[in-house]
Amino acid sequence: MSLVAFAVGGLRQELVPRSSDISQYNGYSGTVTGLIIAEPVIRDDSAQLRVHVDTIYVRNNWTETSGLALIETDRTVPLAYGDYIRATGFLAIPATWDSFSYADYLARQGVFSIMRNAGIEVLGSGYGFDLQALLIRIKQALHGHINRALPEPQAGLLAGILLGDEQGISPELEDDFRRVGASHIIAISGFNMVVISAIVMRVFGGVLGRNKAPATLGAILFIAVYSLLVGAGGGILRAAFMSSLLVIGQQLRRNTFVPTSLAFATLCLSLLDPNVLLDIGFQLSFFAVLGLGLFADPLSGLLRRWLDRRFAPASADLLHTALNEPLIVSVAAQIATLPLIVLYFGRLSLVTLPVNILIVPVQAAVLLLGLLAAGISLLLPVVGTVAFWVVMVFLSWSIGVVRGFAQFDFADIAVNFDPRLIQAYYVLLIGGAVIAASRPQIWTRIAAAIRQRRMTLLVFSAAFVLLVLMVATHVSRRDGRLHIWMLDMGHSNAFLIETPGGAQMLVDGGRFPSRLLTALGDRMPFSDREIEILAITHPDEWDIAALSSVLDRYAVGVALTNGQPNRHPVFQEVMQALAVAGARQVIVKAGYIIDFGDGVTLEVLHPQEQPRITDRLADHVLVLRVNHRDVSILLTSDLSATGQAKMLQRGISPQASVFQIPQHGTVRAIESQFLALAQPQIGLLQSDIANRRGDPDPDTLSLFRDLDEVNRLFRTDEIGTIHMISDGARVQIKGSA
Repeated sequence: MSLVAFAVGGLRQELVPRSSDISQYNGYSGTVTGLIIAEPVIRDDSAQLRVHVDTIYVRNNWTETSGLALIETDRTVPLAYGDYIRATGFLAIPATWDSFSYADYLARQGVFSIMRNAGIEVLGSGYGFDLQALLIRIKQALHGHINRALPEPQAGLLAGILLGDEQGISPELEDDFRRVGASHIIAISGFNMVVISAIVMRVFGGVLGRNKAPATLGAILFIAVYSLLVGAGGGILRAAFMSSLLVIGQQLRRNTFVPTSLAFATLCLSLLDPNVLLDIGFQLSFFAVLGLGLFADPLSGLLRRWLDRRFAPASADLLHTALNEPLIVSVAAQIATLPLIVLYFGRLSLVTLPVNILIVPVQAAVLLLGLLAAGISLLLPVVGTVAFWVVMVFLSWSIGVVRGFAQFDFADIAVNFDPRLIQAYYVLLIGGAVIAASRPQIWTRIAAAIRQRRMTLLVFSAAFVLLVLMVATHVSRRDGRLHIWMLDMGHSNAFLIETPGGAQMLVDGGRFPSRLLTALGDRMPFSDREIEILAITHPDEWDIAALSSVLDRYAVGVALTNGQPNRHPVFQEVMQALAVAGARQVIVKAGYIIDFGDGVTLEVLHPQEQPRITDRLADHVLVLRVNHRDVSILLTSDLSATGQAKMLQRGISPQASVFQIPQHGTVRAIESQFLALAQPQIGLLQSDIANRRGDPDPDTLSLFRDLDEVNRLFRTDEIGTIHMISDGARVQIKGSA
């Protein structure tokens, strides 16, 4: 049965589109026509439109096409759901940033093309007037009443809580909520849905008397309409489905087992859209509800027993009532969601418990009074405004608490765990939930044995941990070969080198701290916290912005630079971090050599002299050649054609077994004579398919491929991080290692 379920799941996943017809035009400028199929998202500096494209004008020809495109334009252009528009601009692949892939996020919604800074012409309006259009108008009307009745930031926060519209919340306030671990307050969640379903059930029950079937049906319909009103995202649908199951369970007078209901809701949603499982909001919502189902009652009982031992019965009852929801609910949800938050955001809030104790109790009032005020405002705007003022008291309290705690430097800290450990945690969590639900006899015996032999178990656990550490240490031992990783850092230069003797060298690092730290953690021994050599090829923020975070985590022995001054804040920050870390800074130029003493040497081939602040960055980058007996790897970074010509004028040979195409293969990135003298057998290209410059240039690649000596070209945009292993005689290449 399990095999059939997996097979059906795999088949459903295969039916998910991986591209669209319009995506074949990514990389071209042109004009498209299509229908706006969702409410425009208005941001501080732009408007985002979800457009179903039907025609495109490109290469002097109008062509019929299909698919969704995300189009960004001026926020002042009056646009609405159902408008038929013409948009002109550059179609591109969505980008991937530090710890977030915008391309994957949009792909899960069927969007594979994006057009930024587009010129828009409205060709017609009102083509999409349907239930969605009606709900959007109601939502906009409610939003307008909230904005007129309340000042910011209270208005933006209430719109996020009631309508799922977070556009009015400033980035600073949103960051404060994130720092103190209270982001769940902003968005529509299971908490909102449960409260809403309880309200509707009570209202319909009061009107219809003992006949609960119509009340149940009314509650479910209300939840469905409300879900559509606020956007029907993955987390919202999960919350709506779970709330509906709870309502049905009450009607049938059955207790709903949360993990089972959660699994059923997830199965149903994944049948409709398998990509919902990959949505971060859905995952956080899923595990928050799972945590509540598994831990809320046991923790509540534990709190009750602790209070009973220390306080009189009346005081214990009062304290338990006051602390149960804000404390127990927060702790139960945090147990299940904290590892996921660390995985995706790399931050850990240290004040989440006191903050939630102070603000969770008022959220029910915010939701109840907010819904009441919104309903009244549609009929009696003046009375609705007064009701909104009452809600403002609770909103202001929440904002004040969040801002107050966010001011502390220790409100949150940066953390970084191996994703495999987090995966193991969730395997154990879900496995424990399954065992708790089924309670197999063997598990009962194991639990009894554990209780009887706690000390023995402790000794064996300690021995197991030591064994794992010993195995990990053995696995991370040097293998006597040279390892070089061309790290996939998007459109940025980044190399990690480990010599046979175990010395590590980092060349640049890109601009994404989380991606770089994860790449280093995956490849360096867990006990090694030192990078012997850091090479900064040139003061370009795209190539060095992530280095400050590296210097916070790792000790650096020597930092090699070309000595070019630069006033950019990112470069100044890196230089200051080097000084604070105590790393020795050495300005190098052509002729500088480092012998690692294990068969590996590092040559500096460029620049020929120390550049001035007015010189072009790409003309004087550090060009490094790593030699391992018969193997050599040339690292060119962003070396320009002018820089290549200067090297040849000085008689410096760029010959190498492995050759990095400079400047990500842009137009005229390689001097033909320079490449001819290099005589490489292997080519490397560090590229990002979502870059706006259209790199790599086909002519540049054709020039490179014309050399008979080149056996193969390896690209990070095709195979991810490229791992080179040299034994001194030949080079082995692996992708995504």
